[in-house]
Amino acid sequence: MAFSVPTLNEFVRISENKMSSAFGGESSVLRKSVTKVIARVFAAVAYLVVLMLQKMWRNSFVTSCDVETLLSNGVDFDLPNKPEGYARGRIIVGSENVYARVLQGTIFSTPSGEEFEVVADVVLSGGINGTPVGIIAIEPGEKGNLSAGTELNFRDVEPEGVKKIAFVDSQGLVGGIRIEVLVNGNVEYWGETVEQYRERILNFKRNQPCGGSDNDYKSWAERFGGVSRCIPLRNCPHVGAVTCVLVHYGDDDHIAVNEAVVSEVRDYVTDDVRRPVTADVRVVSCTEKSLNFEIKIKPNNSDVQKSVMDSLRIALRNYKPGEFVANSSLTAELKSSSSAEKVAVYKVNGSTQGFSLAKSEESGYEQPVVDGEVTWSSYADS
Repeated sequence: MAFSVPTLNEFVRISENKMSSAFGGESSVLRKSVTKVIARVFAAVAYLVVLMLQKMWRNSFVTSCDVETLLSNGVDFDLPNKPEGYARGRIIVGSENVYARVLQGTIFSTPSGEEFEVVADVVLSGGINGTPVGIIAIEPGEKGNLSAGTELNFRDVEPEGVKKIAFVDSQGLVGGIRIEVLVNGNVEYWGETVEQYRERILNFKRNQPCGGSDNDYKSWAERFGGVSRCIPLRNCPHVGAVTCVLVHYGDDDHIAVNEAVVSEVRDYVTDDVRRPVTADVRVVSCTEKSLNFEIKIKPNNSDVQKSVMDSLRIALRNYKPGEFVANSSLTAELKSSSSAEKVAVYKVNGSTQGFSLAKSEESGYEQPVVDGEVTWSSYADS
């Protein structure tokens, strides 16, 4: 159990009282000023010992340990922190010649200066639709995350027969992340925050691997940068199958994971070393379900609106494909976690009841995103 730590001044007072009591306030050997100095030395030593014990106590538990001890736990469990992430995905490159080639290592750049490297040789197919080409950012971090349709140019001279301008495909470039963390006085760059790493280690300790449980698939997938959440669906799409739905929560409302990240996770999760021999395992990205909201709040001002929006985004992360989300349940979540005096989710996509999240190969595995229109109105007093 935790204990309170006396302050240094309290230790000094206790030590002085004990010294004074031991020598009756006077001594033919020690003057009063000398006993005060000795009392302060004793107090400082005792205070240092207590601080050391407090640090040892805190580091005994994953929930309270410092980052250095957290990394040591990660080594013991073979669960390292996520490294800084490089944005990756595909671009569409057009060509005039069917057999034009884009070679591995070719550099594309954006007008703002971000650079990306082609990961493998690609023979272009020509035609009006262009050819997908896999690329990865040269520098880690969020600057490499680009939305669909963003233009890129060849940094150097484009190959013969290849169009100069390329476009990011519909899945975008995602996975770029760079978080500064102080370890042993030195700055390191991670692909997750310290508290996110702590949560993963806690989850591993509380739910040890057991041959293909929901948590096994979750921990396997969430080891990767660009994956914030894995939702394992049992017996989906058929009995004996497992579908792992990947979600990424970034700085915007885009939560789908692109094929480059899905492929990395799929190769790891379906490796025979991990995958239960009886399971048909599939790894897919979530499908974004765009939502429009009509919300009543009191008071109706910008600060409360921001608080409700932040709470709404967090609340929507608790649902999974196949569920029906009632407006009343969202209202209850927002009441408990936002700064609004009163709040009511009146309509979602025009419905006063709620909305459903698809769960099938045909319709996709939907997760809600707040990228539609949010209409605010004042909550009338009853």
